Amino acid sequence: MKKDVLLKIENVNSGYGSTTVINNFSFSLNKSQILCITGRNGMGKTTLIKTIIGLIALRSGSIIFKNEDISKLNSSSRSIKGIGYVPQGREIFSSLTVEQNILMPVFTRKAFKYGVKNKLRDIYNLFPVLEEKKNNNGSSLSGGQQQQLAIARALIFNPEIIILDEPSEGIQPSIVSFIGETLKKLSNSFDTAFLVVEQNIAFISQLKSDCILVNKGSNVKTLTASQLSSVEKARELLSLESH
Repeated sequence: MKKDVLLKIENVNSGYGSTTVINNFSFSLNKSQILCITGRNGMGKTTLIKTIIGLIALRSGSIIFKNEDISKLNSSSRSIKGIGYVPQGREIFSSLTVEQNILMPVFTRKAFKYGVKNKLRDIYNLFPVLEEKKNNNGSSLSGGQQQQLAIARALIFNPEIIILDEPSEGIQPSIVSFIGETLKKLSNSFDTAFLVVEQNIAFISQLKSDCILVNKGSNVKTLTASQLSSVEKARELLSLESH
């Protein structure tokens, strides 16, 4: 395994009950890399990432993180190892303040309490609107602000990888663009790696990353960043490959 490989998925199979959804899926994610996963609805994208983070049991294959097989660890243990997760729909706590939402992971992880003030300052520098609204309840935020909050919550314990499920869903284009630039900044300046499940072609193109095309739970093809360098090229390639 190369030194810069953080996450390696090898021949992973998983599903629900007697139904297999993910079939012999393999890929790797390097340090500071942004990698997209796309495909039509119902093709297994969310099942795949829930398998990676430990919410769905692995049937066969292996999940290697920083040269360690984490396949049998529960989701909490994988998170503590350094894998962050931003779910589809954000799932923030509407009755808590913005700052309480950001700090929620810290309340249950004593090891991360040291240095939290500095990390919180970094987060507010990335997302100024969250500092402005830090004493407001989460329910008062717009969809785009809630998405920024969900990313901030994942960042608070310094994960090496953050997995995002449909981060552009239901958000106005200007905020989608801002989030894309923020992910690239975190990748370039803080060496954070991102695995992004996404169907928004413009957002995929903006990230300038490779993109795995998923069909019926299988890794059909990986399209390179250069192939997806423009929205027009990306839309043509991804629409052709998914039919």
